[in-house]
Amino acid sequence: MLAAGPRRWRWRAALASALCSIVAALPAGAAAHTVTPLDLALRFQPHLLFDRGEPWRPIDVDAFLAEPGHRACSAAATGTPVCAPLTSIAQLTPAVAYLDLRGTRADGADAAAPDLQTCAKSKPALLDCDEDGRTRIYAHVTTEPTRIAIDYWWFLRYNAFLLDRHEGDWEGVTVVVDATGRRVEEVHFAAHASIWRYDDGVARLDGGRHVRVYLARGSHAAYPRACARACTQTRTLSPEGRYDGASPWVANDPATCDRRCIELLPEAQGAPASWNAWDGRWGVDLGSAFRPPLTPAFQRRYEHPFVATRSTRHRFSGL
Repeated sequence: MLAAGPRRWRWRAALASALCSIVAALPAGAAAHTVTPLDLALRFQPHLLFDRGEPWRPIDVDAFLAEPGHRACSAAATGTPVCAPLTSIAQLTPAVAYLDLRGTRADGADAAAPDLQTCAKSKPALLDCDEDGRTRIYAHVTTEPTRIAIDYWWFLRYNAFLLDRHEGDWEGVTVVVDATGRRVEEVHFAAHASIWRYDDGVARLDGGRHVRVYLARGSHAAYPRACARACTQTRTLSPEGRYDGASPWVANDPATCDRRCIELLPEAQGAPASWNAWDGRWGVDLGSAFRPPLTPAFQRRYEHPFVATRSTRHRFSGL
């Protein structure tokens, strides 16, 4: 989370300076339009490629939290949680330890949009509505003197992979660009407990800007190449859900996105705000090794967007 006080204002000044550099680098006449953090996020929007069997899609968090059926739960000293219907984002205070999301089945089969039977979706088998502007990802922009990190986040209702089953799933990638906001320098892929940077040329860019992100079925871990069989996690022999990339996100198309598919994570005066300032978990915490995620502002990738673990992996499908 961004610290309060002078550090916050140094960050804001650095961002303003970087955006001025971007404007100065634009062709004559183009600088009349001020380049904003949202402009940068749209310019380098990742192209998400889901597995053909993936039932969930990134959703609008504000609309999600307004759905009926979620509960805000406080941890009790006796071990018995105290839960109340979630009716307002204002309920997300430090007293709320986690959200009990709508749906009760352990396989996530009922972790679905409440209007699933009538809403517009790109595939009949989806458990979420991804058309008519209903699908969304979020971005957070951080600057250093010579580079800018555009940290992309997306929320899915459920994580369902082998024993790793829990409500709520925050995933994403970080695209690091040069200080002028023109060239991609690095891409960091979030996969399970690590953030990975692969050798140059492994990640592929559409149009020189839009990184292809292959999302594993069920776990939604991000990878730079497709895997059709015998998929494993990076730097381990642990199995991974298939990520064949056969089902592109509908908002990869700029006409479908129409500047609606990306929003900045909520902030106020340079600090996390609204649901992004809540430090609880997005799902019932069963105390197992596979816990529901924290809000983006309380995760390592948000706090340190330029940091990633280097991997020399080039091959993603098994023999």
